[in-house]
Amino acid sequence: MYSPVSWEQLNVISFLALFLFYFLAGLKTDLSMIPKAGKKAFAIAITGTILPIIFIVLTDYFCKSIIPTRFRESLVIVVTMYVWSCTSYIVVSCTLANLNLLTSKLGRLAMSASVINEFTNLFGRCALGSYVLATKSHSIAMGVMSTVAYLAFMVFLVVVARPLTILAIKRTPKGRMLNDACFIGVLVLLMGCGFISELIGSRTLSAPFFLGLILPGGEPLGVTMVERLERMVEGVFLPVFLALAGIRMDMASLKLVSMDLKVVLLFLIVVAVGKFLGAMLPCFYCKMPFRNCLAVGLMMTSKGIFDVAAACRFQDLKFLDMQLFTTVVLAVVILGGVSAPLIKHIYRPEDRFVAHKRRAVQFLKRDSELRILTCIHGEEHVNAVLTLLKIMPPPTVAPICLYPIHLKPLVGRAATLLHPYAPSSTDTDRIFNAFFQAEQLPSVRCSILPYVCISPYATMHEDICSLALDKKVFLILVPFHKQLDIDGSSTIPIPAIQAVNSSVLRFAPCSVAVLVNHSPVEENTTFRSGTLPSPAVYFFGGPDDREALACGLRMSEDPAVGLTVVRFRHHEALLDGAEERLDEMMLEDVRMRRVGGSRVVYREEVVRDAEEIIEVIREVSGGFTLLLVGRGDGKEMPLMSGLSAWSEYPQLGIIGDLLASTDFGSRVSTLVVQQQRRVAGNRLSENASISKHVVPREEDEDEDD
Repeated sequence: MYSPVSWEQLNVISFLALFLFYFLAGLKTDLSMIPKAGKKAFAIAITGTILPIIFIVLTDYFCKSIIPTRFRESLVIVVTMYVWSCTSYIVVSCTLANLNLLTSKLGRLAMSASVINEFTNLFGRCALGSYVLATKSHSIAMGVMSTVAYLAFMVFLVVVARPLTILAIKRTPKGRMLNDACFIGVLVLLMGCGFISELIGSRTLSAPFFLGLILPGGEPLGVTMVERLERMVEGVFLPVFLALAGIRMDMASLKLVSMDLKVVLLFLIVVAVGKFLGAMLPCFYCKMPFRNCLAVGLMMTSKGIFDVAAACRFQDLKFLDMQLFTTVVLAVVILGGVSAPLIKHIYRPEDRFVAHKRRAVQFLKRDSELRILTCIHGEEHVNAVLTLLKIMPPPTVAPICLYPIHLKPLVGRAATLLHPYAPSSTDTDRIFNAFFQAEQLPSVRCSILPYVCISPYATMHEDICSLALDKKVFLILVPFHKQLDIDGSSTIPIPAIQAVNSSVLRFAPCSVAVLVNHSPVEENTTFRSGTLPSPAVYFFGGPDDREALACGLRMSEDPAVGLTVVRFRHHEALLDGAEERLDEMMLEDVRMRRVGGSRVVYREEVVRDAEEIIEVIREVSGGFTLLLVGRGDGKEMPLMSGLSAWSEYPQLGIIGDLLASTDFGSRVSTLVVQQQRRVAGNRLSENASISKHVVPREEDEDEDD
């Protein structure tokens, strides 16, 4: 099909693809996961490796009579089955990334177990290679020399290669990628390591992976190498390798079911079952749910490119003939193709983001601590949050605990990170320093407990919801995905942030508020100028509007804050009887307990259609410093008929979308509030109870969610 020259060229490209892919995989691997891994991850890694080996030994013992002699002489079973029993960190991370499970609880568990497995396999493969070399050469000295050379090579990488690379990294300015000279230097070092590895008789592909392991990932090295190499490797080179692996296969060879084929199939099945059970046993011992045990077993048993590369190498070394090679690759395809959809079907991490009790501001006692998780994607989101904090009540009245979390996209590493903030001389420092400085001001009344999250945008909401659930947060504050420029014009929206916000709104275990910052950056300090904060709540009815009103009432606990509640009424009842009664009870509390004081103003606007709503909002909005509205449940009320047709951002609801639109001309920041949607067992019953501002109810803060 191809000329010898063309075939060699394609082989070179496929080898280069694997060489660079292994290096990038090693660079993305976070070895710090090993000391951080719990006993469960270590148990899964150990039993998941030992049990299949035990199964191999038992099968070999009981099936001696059917195993061909040439298999024993050529060590086909030993080599192939050892590799098949290994769990590749590369395969697991790629599988979980494709399934958007990197940030899930089980995903992190599988990643920790696989990185332990991968690290030990580096030395296991070294020992296996030495054993094969000693067996084939009938010389123990050759095996020992191979092992010594391999260990010396590793020492060289740690003592020489790593310090040189770190020196280049230190000369790179913070936040910048490596320059061209350093980038080329790393590539030369990479090729040199591969050459040395080949000279000492080690696997050439183990050198780039180990080099990637010992070099620091993340910024700037990991980011630079991934940005410059990953698209080319995964988009161009790797498809060539996989295509060549497919061309190598001969499906016609499977027509004749020989004894060799039966033996290999038997061992493949035995090892896969042993691996699956070995990963599940520690999970059963830890009393994990059965579905989660199945998911972990499938994650650790999944196969992929590592196994295809091993099969190709074994064919080149004459360990596998055409029939056995085809069988092994086909088994990889089948196992990988079946395990991924099964994992996705069995394990849904979003199911655990459900609180066992009400987590909404409306149902929080007036003197209880309000815990807020605020999401920060960049420095441009900081001032708006700090400005919002200044209209919160003093801690002597209603304490507030703020969990700011800096969300950063996952680049240059495979494992996600979610951890408390530690100084690191990056943009994260600048963000949290602003919070720490504001914490010392008398106008900001809260305690700050910052976190850092490094995760793909596709699964970033899982870290947010998980932290909110763990910290018993009552309100998640997310920034709107569009930001105003200094001149008041809207910038280009960021779809990734929009997707994160949509997922948070869908799966949050508590209430969520979207902060639409309609004040340019230099105007975010309005409250410092002496102007009293004057938030307003636009109330139409429903659970989200009641939650927005509860947030406004919380702000009005500060004597310096003047709250205005504007209720829009229609001559016809627009909500069902239960909803209307809940609205009236909460508004009656506002009228009876607040009206007459200087802090709260209540007014009603009777409107007939959407045009009158827009007219009233346009007329009164300019006098406020913050607008609070409910998101709504997506159902269009007759009063707002026609507005939904012009809605550009459904995540803000109809009124929120109107206020966020630059065409509307509002220069007042808006807080769009959604009340907690999900509770353990079922959706929230909206008519269960009334706000803590109406009927105080004990809140058991010590309950374990």
